[in-house]
Amino acid sequence: MKRGVIITGSTRGIGFATAAEFLKNGDRVVVFCRHREHAAETKERLTSFGHHENILALAGDVRIGRHVKSIAARSLKHFGRIDVLINNAGIAAYKPVEKTKEKEWDDIVDTNLKGTFLFIRQVLPVMKKQGSGVIVNISSALGVEAEANFSAYCASKFGVIGLTQAVADETRRSGIRVYAVLPWAVNTTLLAGSGLALDPSEVLAPEYVAGKIFEAAKGKKKTGHLFEVYP
Repeated sequence: MKRGVIITGSTRGIGFATAAEFLKNGDRVVVFCRHREHAAETKERLTSFGHHENILALAGDVRIGRHVKSIAARSLKHFGRIDVLINNAGIAAYKPVEKTKEKEWDDIVDTNLKGTFLFIRQVLPVMKKQGSGVIVNISSALGVEAEANFSAYCASKFGVIGLTQAVADETRRSGIRVYAVLPWAVNTTLLAGSGLALDPSEVLAPEYVAGKIFEAAKGKKKTGHLFEVYP
């Protein structure tokens, strides 16, 4: 059966690589970001990995409830099912906590954590009605062990793990599986903009992380499982 898959933050990095992974499997994928033109460009790039009709490109902001509601509703109408939700959208700022502006804090926490909550809340009724579904939330190695100058990012990613475990417990008898994937540093624009200098041998390729996400989405592990991804 072709799965209906929603991937947030899917126009680049881990999200794009994950969309490609599902399309290669024959699944139907919803990709989106805040900019309509970027979503359309991504759809064209992804046709190298799957059929054009298996890709739905939408624009919206994960931080805004009405946008999330619209994206979920259009995804369900277009593909008829929502079998997998990948909460991948994320941003970061690399600076000491006393130099972190309130807007920066809000943007990071709202994107990484609130967006995850909004999408989970929206798709759960659909998955419960289906009697099945898998939710994979992208946290981070910094979601279990914090590091200096990443206060907002760490707080949001610790929160993603807590949210994952709470929802897994709530839906334990519903046929739904809820997981979190915790990658180490990944070779993305987010990392490039952080100012961190890391040994290239210690940085993960987005495609490698995407493979781990795809495996998690098979729903074989006990709900609430945390997938740690290291080099």
